[in-house]
Formats: sequence, structure tokens, C-alpha cells
Amino acid sequence: MKWSNRIQIMTGQTLMHSVMHLLVIAALIWGWKHKALVDVCSVLVTMYALVFVAMLVTQRIARLRTLGDYLEEATTTYYFGAAMMTLFLVSRIYHNNLLLASLGVVMLLGPALVSLLAKEPARPIENKRS
Repeated sequence: MKWSNRIQIMTGQTLMHSVMHLLVIAALIWGWKHKALVDVCSVLVTMYALVFVAMLVTQRIARLRTLGDYLEEATTTYYFGAAMMTLFLVSRIYHNNLLLASLGVVMLLGPALVSLLAKEPARPIENKRS
């Protein structure tokens, strides 16, 4: 068994996702140490938005569907991190706690509500008569 397969079994994520997690954490620590956290968060949120748009485009093209599925996994994994960085960036501009709390609740509940509302209704089961 390859060592990358062992990592995937232990963590539940591919090696590439684990490396991306470590790079994001390293970038945030670097930004915090050098007092450039706003700049680092801005770049990471912009990169997330670009990956999200690329995911939407590649999922519509049949030849690039596997790439689209990989990008979908990546955007799903990093949604909450990007949401928290966006909330941090908004908190640097607006200092209204009620607005920030409302935005945080919308960011956390939004994907769940959209997925619940976007599901297809259950089809009635037809009985076959012989």
C-alpha cells in the first residue's frame, strides 16, 4: 500500500487536500507574524472565488468533468475557511456586531438551506401490475 493511500485512509482526505490545508495554515501564520493578515486573507478568498468559478465552468464541459469533480471537492472542503476569512475581512470594514453575527449565520446556514431546497422531490413509487 502506498504511503499516500495510508494518509488518505487515516485522514479521510487525499494527500493533495492535506497539503492544501497545510499551505493555507502556513500562509495564515505567515500573514499573522508579518502583520499582513488582511492581505493574505484577501488573496486566499480571491483564490477560493477563482477555484469556485473554475469548478462551475469545468462541471459543464464533459471532457473536464473529472477536473470539475476534484475542484468541487476542494471548494466544499474550504468553504467554511473562506467564509470565516470573508467574515474577518468584513469585520475590518464594518464594526456593527449585529450585522457581523447575521452575516455569519447566513454563511453557516446558507449551504445547508440551498442543498435542502435544491433537492429533487421524491418520486412516487409505482406498483407494477403483472
